[in-house]
Amino acid sequence: MKFKYYNDTNRIVNIHPATFAHGCTGNQEPIRPLEERTFILPKGTYPWVKMWDNGENGLSILISPISEENEIKIVANNDFWNQVLILISEKVSSDAYAAWFQHTEAMITDNTITVYCKNIFQRDWIRSQYQDLISTAAKEVTGKDLNLTVITEND
Repeated sequence: MKFKYYNDTNRIVNIHPATFAHGCTGNQEPIRPLEERTFILPKGTYPWVKMWDNGENGLSILISPISEENEIKIVANNDFWNQVLILISEKVSSDAYAAWFQHTEAMITDNTITVYCKNIFQRDWIRSQYQDLISTAAKEVTGKDLNLTVITEND
């Protein structure tokens, strides 16, 4: 499948590296204003798209191919991550929750949870201090052991 993105933002849009790690192909250069970019997704998938505004660092776009059998999981991602965050909030102080988890987002595909952090400091701290807690909470919500990836929006 082809996915076309037209940059009508008047800003440069950087392409999140996970776009290509998740199986899309295409030009990896930033997308200039008024430029159209085509991404090729693996056969049998459709695009899940997320865009971030990184302030002075510009915009970022993530295009992730999703297969139809994963559609229900993706639709339920917000609910899934909210349930995980509720369990985490019961195990950490309110200050720790506000500092490390309040501004995270996550996506679950197949057997992997990808947690998106705002910066490398938050990413590194969550990896070193909370990876087991996230995995345990995710297992409690899904009933399955899932692989965990913690990245920044710019990784």
